[in-house]
Amino acid sequence: MLPTELIDNICVYLSPNDLASSARVSSTFRHVAQRVLYRHVALDSFSRNLSCVLTLAHSPQLARNVRSFAIRLNQFSGHLNAFYRSLAVALSNMSELSSLEVFTDQAASWVMRNDQIYPRLRRLACSFHLDPNVVHFLNKTHNVVELEVESIPPSSQKADIHLRSEALPRLAQFTGSSHAAQIIVPGRPIEHIHLNSGDLTEEVAENLAKSTAPILVLGAATSSHSVSLIGTLTRCMEHLVHLRIVTTYNFSDAPDATYFANIADALTSLPDLQTCEIWGLHWISSKKSFYDESRVWQSEGFNTNNLMADGNFLDNISDLIFPY
Repeated sequence: MLPTELIDNICVYLSPNDLASSARVSSTFRHVAQRVLYRHVALDSFSRNLSCVLTLAHSPQLARNVRSFAIRLNQFSGHLNAFYRSLAVALSNMSELSSLEVFTDQAASWVMRNDQIYPRLRRLACSFHLDPNVVHFLNKTHNVVELEVESIPPSSQKADIHLRSEALPRLAQFTGSSHAAQIIVPGRPIEHIHLNSGDLTEEVAENLAKSTAPILVLGAATSSHSVSLIGTLTRCMEHLVHLRIVTTYNFSDAPDATYFANIADALTSLPDLQTCEIWGLHWISSKKSFYDESRVWQSEGFNTNNLMADGNFLDNISDLIFPY
């Protein structure tokens, strides 16, 4: 019989169908093939293998092999509560998860509520509101580094949100709404913030600056075009490396030279800034002079097409990705 380590190396290169066949060769092959087959599981509404959820629900031993699990279901896919109950059990069985993505019906956040501890979990992304079920999950997952969660729930559920101050002690990256960010970010070492909904105001910026780590990356949308907002960012997030702010403000007239000069002056107070986009404008920096290493910023040119489309903001900011 081949050594287990060699079998494991062989199985890594096999297709799922071949792994399933290998699992029937012998008990040794079965354990290795199943470990590889279930290591990374990705399911969606068009998958023919959604029955995998039932398998993982009924076999805790198999579920413990899963290291990354992603499920994305169309909200109109019409899955019954019985399927979601199986999903809840399957998730509770996956004790060794390092990455979890759950994008399903927002009303099914209860699938996250279990007593399992996930000591290896570092990434969590879900389509759920930051409701009591999600908060219960977050309160016991102490090693999460990356988190994506939707907005806070309707006011009727807000009273039940009790995120412990000691929860998420290693969280470094947050993606979600500005409302959820104000609950998650303060008091935690978050360096990267991507607001995919909600309004970035000066008050929100002040709250986000309560992160216990310097904020290095910020991407957000705002209804403002105020220079004072940029001034607030440069004052309370002085270590920014990458900044992108888009706006819903309808510019009836192109800003004048003074407007741009005020933004440029504000940006000079960010010594670490490398890339910057504000109101749809890309800003570039250069040294003041051969003898002066400090940076000066200027816009590449005002383009209203970047800010407006028939008077409406291009509201898809899911591409808040910075070139670093």
